Amino acid sequence: MTKGLYTLLFSILSLNMVAQCPTGEVEVTIDVTTDSYGNEGYWQLVPSGNNCGAGTIFFGGNNLVGCSGGSQQASPTGGYANNTTISTGPWCLTQGASYQIIFVDDYGDGGFRFQVNIGGFPMYTGLTGTGAAAGTRLTFVAEPPPPYDMSCQS
Repeated sequence: MTKGLYTLLFSILSLNMVAQCPTGEVEVTIDVTTDSYGNEGYWQLVPSGNNCGAGTIFFGGNNLVGCSGGSQQASPTGGYANNTTISTGPWCLTQGASYQIIFVDDYGDGGFRFQVNIGGFPMYTGLTGTGAAAGTRLTFVAEPPPPYDMSCQS
C-alpha cells in the first residue's frame, strides 16, 4: 500500500473514533449510577445558573419526581432501574463554559452518582448529593484534559 492509501484509510477509520463537534465545542457524556431505589431520582443538565426546567439540555430519571419532587417521599413508579448505570449523551457543549446537573431525589437522601466525561475522559467522578427539596447542583466546566506533551528521544 502506498502512503496516500494508508493516510486515507486512517482518516476514514478516525471518523468513527472522535466526536464531530464544531470548533469551540467539546463532546460531553454523563454516566448516571442508581442505588436500590432508581425510581426516586430525576435530573437535568442545564447551563450554569439556570433553574430546573430553564434551558434544559437533557433530563433523565423519573418525570413524576420532576423539578419540585425533592423530599416528597411519594415513591412514584417509573424512572431508572435499580442498581444500574445509564450512559447519556453525547452533547456538543461550549468548551470552557460552566454547566450544572440539577439532581432531585424523592426521598431527599441521594442515591444517584454522576460521572461527567469530556472528550471521552472521566473528568468529574463520584458527583452526588441529597437531591432534597430544591435539588442538588453539581457544577462542571466543559473542558477536556490538556493534550499529552510527549516526544521520543534516542
